[in-house]
Amino acid sequence: MKHPVNLFFALFLLLCSCSQHMDDEWKPDKLSNGPETQSVGFALSRASLETFAEHGITEIGIYVFLKDSLVFGKNLPLNNGNLKVDVPLGEKLQTFAVANAGHLEDTDSLSKVVVYQDEQAQKEVFISPVAEFMSDRTVSQVNLELKRAVGQATFQPLETGAEIAAITQFDAMNLVFSNVGIGYKVNSGECIQGNVTVSAGLGAGFQASVYSFSTEGKDLTGVDVIYKKAGVEVNRTKRALDTNITFQVSKRTIVKMPILDESYLKYPFDQVRSMKMRTDISRKLVIEECDF
Repeated sequence: MKHPVNLFFALFLLLCSCSQHMDDEWKPDKLSNGPETQSVGFALSRASLETFAEHGITEIGIYVFLKDSLVFGKNLPLNNGNLKVDVPLGEKLQTFAVANAGHLEDTDSLSKVVVYQDEQAQKEVFISPVAEFMSDRTVSQVNLELKRAVGQATFQPLETGAEIAAITQFDAMNLVFSNVGIGYKVNSGECIQGNVTVSAGLGAGFQASVYSFSTEGKDLTGVDVIYKKAGVEVNRTKRALDTNITFQVSKRTIVKMPILDESYLKYPFDQVRSMKMRTDISRKLVIEECDF
């Protein structure tokens, strides 16, 4: 009878030993938690920080890619230009930063990602060139400089302040700028064009502006002017103004139009002709260019 008992006891000791061995092999701290990472710093240039302070920018987007695939993409507080990001260790990575954008699309791929401006807010957008770096512990910091990525077009009446103050036929304008660079393809530098409508009220002297990514080599921009009173359209230009604008980074094109000159209008306004005769004005469209 002793033999079966001894055998059972030996088996029990063996099972306990195996169980202890398995516990040693599969402790949680020995489990793999995914690829090893490295913390890399991103330092912004002093020029970028000074520009951001002027524009009230408090955060930027950092995007990092491995073989065209996104591994990090997030808006981060400026933190005086010192930012930290965890990235895969031992890889050749590409990165860019963006500030003041409306939104980004297709961020999962560097070859597809597009930065869009906020058409309603009309802010200057800043983007860094795409930079490459190795995450091999020899690189602890990547230096980035974000530069203005847009130009601007501004609409202004040619009439004097007194002439504008005397206007009763309309109280607002919608300015439709065609072929504006509303999107920017980060990898190729190409722009996506679209029409942008901005409002110009009497309080601002019927002046308004739009920002645009560079449209060099693309379709030219014109401006349709729609006159409104109490929210209702009362007139418009016969056709888009032939401004022939090509947007360039950090360049401003100013379009000055005689908004009371009926030769531009689809329908004549009451008293426009008498006002022209009284003030003896007959003006042509004026296009001016300058740097920011």
